Amino acid sequence: MDERGSEQQDGLVREWPDRGLWGNASNMLLCVLAVAGIGLSGWAFVMEFIDLRDRGESRERISAACGGLIDPDPVLGLNGGTDRVKLSDRYETDLGQRSSGCFVYRVGDPGTTYGHFSMAVVRHSSEPGAEETAQDHTEIDEWGDEPFRRPYRDEEPAPGPVVDHALPHPLGDGGLGDYDEYKVTARAVCAKGGKVSSIEASAVAQYGVRVTAGDRRTLAGLARQAADRAAARTGCRADLPQLPATLPEPGTELGAAETTEGTCAWYRRFLATQERGRLPDRALAAPAGRASGHDACVLAVGESETRRIYPGFVKSSGYPQKLEDVLKYHPWWVKTETYVGDGTRGLRTGRLGDLTELTPGTAGTDSGGTWWASSVCGGRPALHVLWATYPYDRIAAARLETLFRAYVDDATERRGCTEVVLPDAADFARS
Repeated sequence: MDERGSEQQDGLVREWPDRGLWGNASNMLLCVLAVAGIGLSGWAFVMEFIDLRDRGESRERISAACGGLIDPDPVLGLNGGTDRVKLSDRYETDLGQRSSGCFVYRVGDPGTTYGHFSMAVVRHSSEPGAEETAQDHTEIDEWGDEPFRRPYRDEEPAPGPVVDHALPHPLGDGGLGDYDEYKVTARAVCAKGGKVSSIEASAVAQYGVRVTAGDRRTLAGLARQAADRAAARTGCRADLPQLPATLPEPGTELGAAETTEGTCAWYRRFLATQERGRLPDRALAAPAGRASGHDACVLAVGESETRRIYPGFVKSSGYPQKLEDVLKYHPWWVKTETYVGDGTRGLRTGRLGDLTELTPGTAGTDSGGTWWASSVCGGRPALHVLWATYPYDRIAAARLETLFRAYVDDATERRGCTEVVLPDAADFARS
């Protein structure tokens, strides 16, 4: 081919056809695009190779840090999916430890990471207290456990009481575990006679956006998988139920107490036979599972009822806070909870600074707005708790004993519990 674009073959010179200015330009453009296409295809291949390499490395990191208890691909698929992750060097799963886990970060632009996923595994010994330390205790009345979060200083409070976190929802009948809006916990209850009593595995979405129904389903699968594999590796003989067909969306808005169902249905039945008086008129429930290891009910006094009750209370008690502060920052509420099995271990209250142990087989009060009863449900210990915020524990003091007994009666009857121990009447006397 010569410089004019001609081709010489067998001694003959063949001229390229002249297609005119626009035709020749079009040919040239096609050639350029063809060359560029080859280059882009090569670049796409390179990028695909890099993505596959990153994904492969990420899978290996997740498998190693999480002890091989979960498949890495569902983890990578959370929150829209990612191929690049980083693992926290502060956490690594070790079933030889009573409690361990892993924390996965999503890698973004160079130098940036974001919360993505975490897993925690807790192994309970068949000998209570054998491996437990002070860090294993749970204070059920910490500020962070209050159902209503107090607004930050410059934050506009929400209109009316809206809970900060959803209540635990049972996975099916609760025999497998429970979930809320961002975490799923699966439990393997071991057959008696082994060294391990139960295994608990939690899968948690660590990203700061609303967890979709699909992601919640993925978390449930990961939690069950981790509990099942951990049980097999620790000699825990357990038959875990399958995941339920649906996982109802956890809610945070309270409704009318007279129509509440689920874990607060006991309160609806209570109000059908009792005058409400100063008791709550709003309720937040979760579905009730007969085999649940943990469930809860939140009752609160709505705005109109607070305005009705407040004048009489403040007149007789000299309560220093303003009504508007009660409405905006300190709603009046009562919370009831039941813990069954190994979830009863290490529970205590500490709001007043003096730690009070909640021991199965006992009942009482910490004199700081918390009362507990105990029972035995299916051969496992259970604790039933009522926690009332200050000063509402004073406002409703005359009704709390009857209210708590109604709750315990329902919780134990629903589960078929026996050996019920209730607080004495003197435990409900207020100073």
